[in-house]
Amino acid sequence: MPAIRHGEELIEYRIRHRPTVTRRIHLELGEDGELRVVAPRRMSARSIQRRLQQHALHVARFLERARDRQSELAPLRYLSGERHLYLGKRYPLEVLATSGRRGGVEWDGRTLRIRSPGGRAEAVPDLLARWYRQQAQKEFQRRLQLICRLAEWTSSGTPPLRLRRMKRTWGNCSAKGVITLNPHLIKAPPECVDYVIAHEVCHLREHNHGKNFYALQQDLYPGWREATALLRRHGHVYLHS
Repeated sequence: MPAIRHGEELIEYRIRHRPTVTRRIHLELGEDGELRVVAPRRMSARSIQRRLQQHALHVARFLERARDRQSELAPLRYLSGERHLYLGKRYPLEVLATSGRRGGVEWDGRTLRIRSPGGRAEAVPDLLARWYRQQAQKEFQRRLQLICRLAEWTSSGTPPLRLRRMKRTWGNCSAKGVITLNPHLIKAPPECVDYVIAHEVCHLREHNHGKNFYALQQDLYPGWREATALLRRHGHVYLHS
């Protein structure tokens, strides 16, 4: 396995290539605590090694912080009293038995009440995930419409919206103008949701991350820097479920 050296520490890593990564190296932490380096397809292993070694301090700090964050995330048990995120706030679960064959989730602004067939605990994760997705579809669509009203380049109408669970990406915008959002984003504060949507709406006009794009984003959503910082600090928690 390739490795770089930082002081007395030898840092091993595995290389992953993704079509969506075209310019820069990205660092990730695997579930087993292994460092993964995501790089453009055309970047050679030697170039990757050289770049990582040049920034060995940054790599070491990333690995330490990522492992610390990973250790913070205790396995979810989905039992009554456990608190789960919804739009940036934590609400306790109340797991109840239902005699019907289908369960459901209700939220009264204070509690996430989950009715599980026969009170079976193993059904709770799927019921909650389904509810999160339903809420995400409604809430994201509503916020997308509001943001598009502020974006003059979307005067032809609200773009199509899709949901797809992604491990590290909050959203993307296709060349055909379809916006895809991660349903896990429904756990983040509203300002983070609005930022991600505004970011993708800007891609309807600027399909890159150049100066024009950031100028457009600044006009459409001036609080984007604060929202970005919040997602960087707590994004691993929102994705954990």
